[in-house]
Amino acid sequence: MGEDSERLSHAGDGLLSPIPLVAIGLLLLNDHVLKEAFHNGLTGKLSDFAGLAFFPLVLQALWECAQTVLGLAWRPSRRALLLSALASALFFAAVQLWPPATEFYQWSLGALQWPVRALGAGRMIALTPVAVWPDPWDLLALPAVGIAVWAGWARSRS
Repeated sequence: MGEDSERLSHAGDGLLSPIPLVAIGLLLLNDHVLKEAFHNGLTGKLSDFAGLAFFPLVLQALWECAQTVLGLAWRPSRRALLLSALASALFFAAVQLWPPATEFYQWSLGALQWPVRALGAGRMIALTPVAVWPDPWDLLALPAVGIAVWAGWARSRS
């Protein structure tokens, strides 16, 4: 990637490339349409795969935005990308294998979804955890973090 394209980068714009956008779209389609119609092992694995294909780029985007908010100089970083991929893989594995991590994930995602659910209900509603069914077989989706690394590699510099 040359100097001109590096200057055109904005914090978090790694999420705007086709691969993460397709993965996000696939996750939303799967979670809100396909799971309703065909809830089976494949739809669960599809969500895992799609989420791992873009979530490291979310973490990288958050790092870049934090740098910008703090007024620090930044550029797309392969180190940040690789650390984001590692953190995503480790957290995903912990959620599948370690009950305290599963419970933390359930309540955290429930808290993130709560404002939207409350607005949709038109009234104050209780904070509830999301349903998660840990499955060691879900670890088969871990190589999908490589898709996120591949998608962000050309944009990032070492």
